Amino acid sequence: MKVRNLASAAAALLALHFSLCPAAHAQQADNGRTAQDPFGRRVVPARAVPGGRYKSHSLSCDMLIIHSTDGSVLQVMPWGEGIVKVTYQTGGKAAKSDSSVSVVLAPQPTYWEGTRIFPTITPVAEKKVSTVSGLLANGLAIAFDKRTLQLSLQQHKLSISQEGSIFRRDAASPTPATKPEPGGVAVRFRLAPDEHLYGTGSRALPVDRHGYRLELYNQAHYGSQNHEPNLNIALPTVLSSRGYMLFFDNHAPGYLDLGKTDKNVLEYGGEGLTSLSYFVITGRNQAEILDRYTALTGRQPLPPRWALGLIQSRFGYQSDVEMQQVAARMRRENFPLDALVLDLYWFGGIKKQGDFSWDRFHFPDPAGMMSGLQKQGVKTVLISEPYVMRTSRNDSTVRTQGLVGTTAAGRPYTVASFWAGPASILDVFKPQTRDWLWGYYKKLHQEGAAGWWSDLGEPENHPAAMQHVAGPARVVHNAFGQSWAGILSEGYARDFPNERLFNLARSGWAGMQRNSVFPWSGDINRSWSGYQAQVPVLLGMGQGGVGYMHSDAGGFCVGGIDPELYTRWLQMASLCPILRPHASDVPPEPYFYPDPYKSSVRAAVHLRYQLLPYLYTLAWLNTTRGLPLVRAMDFNNRYPSLPSLPPSPEDSLVAQQLATANDQYLLGPSLLVAPVLHPGQRRRNVVLPNGNWIDFYTNQAYPGNGTVGVPAPLAHPPLLVRGGAFLPMTAYRPSTAFYRPDTLLLRYYPDPQASESEFTMYDDDGHSAQALARRQYETLTMRGFCTPEQTDVILSSNGEYPGQPVFRYLRLLVQRVAAPPTAIYFDEKPVPAEGYAYNPTTHELEVHFLMNAGVAVSMRGLKILASPASDAAPETLTLEAPDRRSFGPGGTTLHFTRHASSPTEAQLLIRNAQGRTVRALPLAAAPGPHALAWDARGAAGQPVPPGVYTAEVAGQHQRLIVAQ
Repeated sequence: MKVRNLASAAAALLALHFSLCPAAHAQQADNGRTAQDPFGRRVVPARAVPGGRYKSHSLSCDMLIIHSTDGSVLQVMPWGEGIVKVTYQTGGKAAKSDSSVSVVLAPQPTYWEGTRIFPTITPVAEKKVSTVSGLLANGLAIAFDKRTLQLSLQQHKLSISQEGSIFRRDAASPTPATKPEPGGVAVRFRLAPDEHLYGTGSRALPVDRHGYRLELYNQAHYGSQNHEPNLNIALPTVLSSRGYMLFFDNHAPGYLDLGKTDKNVLEYGGEGLTSLSYFVITGRNQAEILDRYTALTGRQPLPPRWALGLIQSRFGYQSDVEMQQVAARMRRENFPLDALVLDLYWFGGIKKQGDFSWDRFHFPDPAGMMSGLQKQGVKTVLISEPYVMRTSRNDSTVRTQGLVGTTAAGRPYTVASFWAGPASILDVFKPQTRDWLWGYYKKLHQEGAAGWWSDLGEPENHPAAMQHVAGPARVVHNAFGQSWAGILSEGYARDFPNERLFNLARSGWAGMQRNSVFPWSGDINRSWSGYQAQVPVLLGMGQGGVGYMHSDAGGFCVGGIDPELYTRWLQMASLCPILRPHASDVPPEPYFYPDPYKSSVRAAVHLRYQLLPYLYTLAWLNTTRGLPLVRAMDFNNRYPSLPSLPPSPEDSLVAQQLATANDQYLLGPSLLVAPVLHPGQRRRNVVLPNGNWIDFYTNQAYPGNGTVGVPAPLAHPPLLVRGGAFLPMTAYRPSTAFYRPDTLLLRYYPDPQASESEFTMYDDDGHSAQALARRQYETLTMRGFCTPEQTDVILSSNGEYPGQPVFRYLRLLVQRVAAPPTAIYFDEKPVPAEGYAYNPTTHELEVHFLMNAGVAVSMRGLKILASPASDAAPETLTLEAPDRRSFGPGGTTLHFTRHASSPTEAQLLIRNAQGRTVRALPLAAAPGPHALAWDARGAAGQPVPPGVYTAEVAGQHQRLIVAQ
C-alpha cells in the first residue's frame, strides 16, 4: 500500500520496532480451497519399481543406444565439449511435457586440442563381459553394466555414476488420511562423502544444498525469510564441487533429493514422466562449467546500461505528480536515479489487473510524463501480471476470444481465490494470447515505457484443474514464466531489434537468462532474517546460470521500519547485480531515513555509480561467457580431478570454509563483499582465498588463505580488493544517462605476490542490442607487472563504436604506495612532475594522461606497503539478531555463533537503560550456532520492568525492548 502521510512515515523512523505488521495475503490454490491442506494429510512415498534387464546395445550416429527387456531405451549422446546428454524412454509414449523449454544449442562437433573432430564411441565389448565401455574423442569415457544397466562417465580422475539404472516410481492408492506422492521416472547418482552440491535456484538455504530434499515447482511465499527451501524460481540444475553439473531437462514438477534420504545418493524424479533427459556438464572450475551450460541453454543478452543504476520502486506510486516529486526529491537529496517503477496503480489499481491501459485520471499524459522523466535521465518501468480480473475492462475480451486457461470442458476458468479477487489466467502458451499481449507491450513501449515488471509469474495461484493449450496447469506450471518472458524477448527481436530489453521477472526455469530477465527473490520479509537469506539466494541462482538475481532492497513486507536494517541491505544491494529499493507499507526511498543512515546509503549508491565501468564489464562477461556477476567464494577454485590445471592452493580447512560460505561473495574477479548481516555489528570475520586482499577504504592489506577480522562501521561493509587487481571506475554522476566514457579512473593494486595481472574492460554505447554482433564496442586491456625494482602498467585499446571518444583522459590511481617512485616513463619517455601526484595520507599515486590506442607506464623504484593490517585477529563470537526485539513476559531467544572456543566469553550480560546488569546468562563453549533464551526476568527470577535493555558480549550489543 502507499504510505499516504509521508511526514508521519518519516517521524515513525524514530520509533524502531513498534510498527504494526500488515496482514499477509492468503495464497489459495483454486476456487476457495487453500493451497496447503491445513489438516496436513500424510504423504505416502511413491514405490520404486526397477526397470527391465539388458537386451542389446548399438551405435547410431555417434549415439550409444541401449535396449531393455521392458521396451525402455537409454540413449547416450555427446553434445559438445564437456557435455553429454542421457535420455531414457519407457515403453510407453512420451508425455507432451517432455519437450525441452531450456535447450537451444544443437549437438556440436567436439573441439579437442585445437582440432575439430566429431565425437566417436569405440565400444569394447564381448559376449561374456558384463561391462560395455566406450571412449569419446574428448577423453570422456562412458560405461554401463549389462547386469544393472548402471551408467557411468569418467574423465581423468572425475567419475560420475548412476546408482543403478533409471527407474520409475509408482504412486500409492489415495485414502482420506493420506496424500500419495506422484509417480514418474527417476534416477539416482552416487555422491562422495565430502561432495558439496550447489545451485538448484532461489532457495533461502545454505549454499551447499547437500542433505536437503527440494521441490522443483515454482511457488510464491509471502513474507519469506531465511531457511525457506522453495521459492519463486526452482532450477533443475545441481553443480558439484567435484567438477560437474547435472541438468535435468524436464520442466514437469519434480524433486531433488540431495542426500536427504541417503547421504551418499542424489535422486531426481519427475512427476508423471514417462521419459527423462539429463545432461552431464564437466569443466575445470565453476566458470568453465557455467560457460558450457549457458551455451547449452542460452546466454543473457547485454543489459541497457541504465539497468545497472538505482531503480526506485514501491507499492506503489499512484500519479504522475508523485513520480515527478520522487524524481525531484532524489536529485535534491543527492541520490542517483535511473528508473522509477510503476506498480499496479498505473492502470487503476488492484481490481484493474489485466487492463494494460493507463488510468487517465491520475496519469493524464503518460507519454509526456515518461518523456519528461527521460530528459532527467530517469526511465519508466511498468508492471503487468498474467491475471485478468473479472472486474477488468478486458475480462470479456480474453474470455470470449479464448485467451485464458480453461476448465476440462473448455470453458474459461475463474480463479475465485486469487488474492485480489476472482480472475482469469492468460494462457501465454497460446499464439493468439501472445499476439494480444505483445500488442499492448508494443504500444506502451512506443509511448515511452523503457522496461517491464513481470509479477506473479509462477503463477502464484495456479489451480491444478486449469487447462492450457500446452497441457494441464500443473504439468506446464514451471514453463509458464519462461513462456511469458519469451513474448517480450521475441517481440523486441522482431519489432525493436536495436533495443535492449529489461524485464524484472519473478519466476522462470532453466534457460530463463536468455530472455533478458532480471529476477528478484519475491515478497521477502522486512527483517534481518529476510535480509540474511539474500546471499545464498544470489549464489544459488548464479550457480544455475542466472546472473542478475537481486532482492527488494530494504525488504518488501511484514516488518516495521528499521533504519539500520535498511542501511545494511542497501549497502549490500549496491554491490549486487541490480539495485532496486522496494517496499510495501513503509517508505523505501532513501531520503526518508535520518542521518547517519541516509548518508551511509548515499555513499553506498554513489560508489556503485563510480564502479559502473567494472560492473558493465561483468555484464559483458556474463553475456559472452555465462559468468554470474555475483560469484561463490570457491568460484575460481580449480578441480583437482582434471589434470590440465593444478588444484587450488588453499589448505583443506580454508577451502572448506570458502566452499560453504553463506555470508560473503565475490563481485566479479576483483572484489570481495562481506555484507553486515546482524544488527549492531561493527566488525566481522571474513574468510579470504589465497593471495593478498586490500581494504578498499583504508588500503590496509590482509594476508589470504585464512580468516581475518575486518572493521564494519555503519558507513560501509567490508569491501576487499584482490592483490594485483585493476578496478576501472568513473566519476560519480546522478544517472547512467550522463555517463562519460572520455574519462576513466583506473585503480591499480600492485602486489609482489601477484607479479603479473590482467583485466579487460568492456565499453559500448550502452543501449544498442547489436553492439556485439556488429562488433561495435571497445575493449581496454590492462596488464600489470610488479617487481621490487619497478612496476609497469601496459594499456591497449581495441575496437570502436559510435560515439566513442577519440582520446580518453585516464587517471591511473596506484594504491599502497609507500613513497613516490624515482622516475615515471610513458612509452620510455620521462613524465614531467605535473604529470603525476602522490598523496602520503592515502598512499595513492596518481598518474594522469590522455590515451588513444594504448600506452606503457613504467614506475621505477616504486615501493609498495608490505605490512599487513595491525589488528586482523578474527572475532571469536558473533552476537546475532534475537527472535523478537520487542517482547512481553514470555521473553525472547537470543542467538550467537561461536567461531572458536573462548573461555573468557562465558557469559552474556543483560543490562538495563542505566547500564546496570540485571541478568548474566551462561554461554555454550562449543563452536557453532547457539540459541539462548531470556525469559525477561532478573537474577532473582522476578520479571524486569518494561523498558529498553541491552544484551552484551565480547563488545557486541543487541537492543531489546521489554513491553508491558
